[in-house]
Amino acid sequence: MLTATAPVSRRSLKDNLTLSAFWFGIEAHWALLLPILMPADVQRLVGEQNKAIYLGLLIGWLALIPLVVPPLVGAISDRVGRRMAFIMSGTLVNVVGLAVMYAAPSFALYFVGFLIVQVGNNLATSPYNALIPDLVPAEERGAASGIMGLLTLVGQIVGFGAAFAFSGNRLVEYIIIGVLLIGSGLVTVISTPEPKRHAKTAERPDWGAFLRPEYRDFRWVFLTRLFNEFGRAAVQPFLLYYLIDVIVSFKVGGLTFSDPGMALALLLGLLTVFGAVTAVWGGNISDRVGKKPIIYVAGAFMAAGAMGFALVHSFTLALVMGLIFGLGYGAYMSVDWALGTAVLPNPRALARDMGVWHVAMVFPQVFDSAGGRLLTWGNTVGHNSGYTILFAVAVVFFLMGTVFISQVRSVK
Repeated sequence: MLTATAPVSRRSLKDNLTLSAFWFGIEAHWALLLPILMPADVQRLVGEQNKAIYLGLLIGWLALIPLVVPPLVGAISDRVGRRMAFIMSGTLVNVVGLAVMYAAPSFALYFVGFLIVQVGNNLATSPYNALIPDLVPAEERGAASGIMGLLTLVGQIVGFGAAFAFSGNRLVEYIIIGVLLIGSGLVTVISTPEPKRHAKTAERPDWGAFLRPEYRDFRWVFLTRLFNEFGRAAVQPFLLYYLIDVIVSFKVGGLTFSDPGMALALLLGLLTVFGAVTAVWGGNISDRVGKKPIIYVAGAFMAAGAMGFALVHSFTLALVMGLIFGLGYGAYMSVDWALGTAVLPNPRALARDMGVWHVAMVFPQVFDSAGGRLLTWGNTVGHNSGYTILFAVAVVFFLMGTVFISQVRSVK
């Protein structure tokens, strides 16, 4: 039987911090890369007219990799009984891909570099996803998930802060991504014990298991995460273009920012700072009041923030909408992992199941190509109407993600 080591005493704050340290690096990686560096790089490589279409193609097509790799690598990790080797080898592959992206002279080579990044990142994160259910007792997963949510958001803050501080210096920004990714991975691997697993008795992957009754709540939680990520994926890649085309002037108080990259970093940084506040609060309180009430409140705030973005045309009001959205996003992040791990029915297939659950986070990116085309079409039909359409779509998805959680029976 495949089992994980069960701690005999409560986990310390240090245990949870080192366990989730790698998420800090991962989120700093994506915070700098996805909404800031990649849109600017694509615009530089393909020009103004086709920027949204090519960015959507890049993200959408290569989102197919995280659909396939996490469940397969997770199942292999369960079979061989190892997590840490995957984390470090995948991280090194990821960094190689970043180097290719930085040096790419054409969109085609840039595409190849991002492909390598996706393969490496998913090779590392697939087994890493299973470490919380591996090592954290069920009654402590709310607190552990809160710490994970906090480090996730702090990683984003650092990524956006680096974008703000070094805006326009691509080399420094790419170096920061690689250093944070490798450094945080080492902290987790060195400080976290390899779960004691017995690979030779691990069961073979049974992909039909997800259709069985015992996976009912897992399926509903999967859909909840899927819809929330659909909402985020609908707009996040295009936020830089939104600021350039809709907001235009980046004034707040007596400050004016001439660089849209700095303005975006400030917006996302503010969003994430307020998210970090509710991430700490939500994770701790969810162990007492339940996970679902946190999701209801979080979904309402995220939908309200997305709706606000569709209506405002000033940078100051956009920052206010980011604050509102951040409060909801942080609360959602605080219970996201605790909720996912609470409905895992098979302790012998944790990495496989968490790999499938991870698909809910990346599958919406497949449709970023359609999002880019919808944005371009909407903007040609009416002045900047494409952005209004995308934000409206996001609102619908956030509301669906909030409503669907009511169908989960085993978690309050």
